Amino acid sequence: MDRAGWVINLASSPDRMAHADAELSRAGLETRRIEAYDGRGKDLADFEGYDDARTRRFMGRSMSAGELGCYLSHIRALNAFLESPAEVALILEDDFQWTEGGLEAATTAMDWLAENSHWHAINVGASKRKITSPLEDLSGRELVRAHYFPMLAHAMIWSRAGAEALLAVATPIFCPADNMYRHVLTRSDKGLALYPPAASAGAFDSDITARSAGGSRSTQARSPFYGWRKQKRLWTEKLIATTHKARGKG
Repeated sequence: MDRAGWVINLASSPDRMAHADAELSRAGLETRRIEAYDGRGKDLADFEGYDDARTRRFMGRSMSAGELGCYLSHIRALNAFLESPAEVALILEDDFQWTEGGLEAATTAMDWLAENSHWHAINVGASKRKITSPLEDLSGRELVRAHYFPMLAHAMIWSRAGAEALLAVATPIFCPADNMYRHVLTRSDKGLALYPPAASAGAFDSDITARSAGGSRSTQARSPFYGWRKQKRLWTEKLIATTHKARGKG
């Protein structure tokens, strides 16, 4: 087996899992369920591996319990992928929804990554496109080098090399999952994206995403330097991405 699909899902949400299973079976993918880490109601001190001081330095605020649960759910999925014989993994949050032609585009992208496994990941659900370079046409969509890796992690395709690289730096935890993907893949310049996106979020009001599983990030105490730290993070990553694009690094 060279490819498979993993869906992050809580046991209390069987309707979401049934939706995902039906969607992936249409693509001939074996669906594997990952039990989502339920962070609701937990104190930050209950999360092993979470470094609040580093988070506040990097993000300018603490993470919410929901963000931590979402992060740990994605780590579970990546570990499960590496424990399998699959060469590439489509990892989805359980509220995903295919866009028009998205199912075919996602499966084509999986096959492409299996043959080009030196790349680490393809974000097939990102709607915003910033600091990219064209790479290839896939099923009428453009596969681009995402030097500034896009946010949102509800629909990702990973190679084994990419999963290994991400897991190697997954702890201590100091930012939400999509921020971590940007942090790692912008620096390695091994991330790709598909436009228009193959999947969107919102088929359900997901209960495994950061904002719906334990508090909005706006409720987390912000540092007095929140705005400065945010701008520093964004501009540092944009500078790295712009440098990679200018150098044509591959």
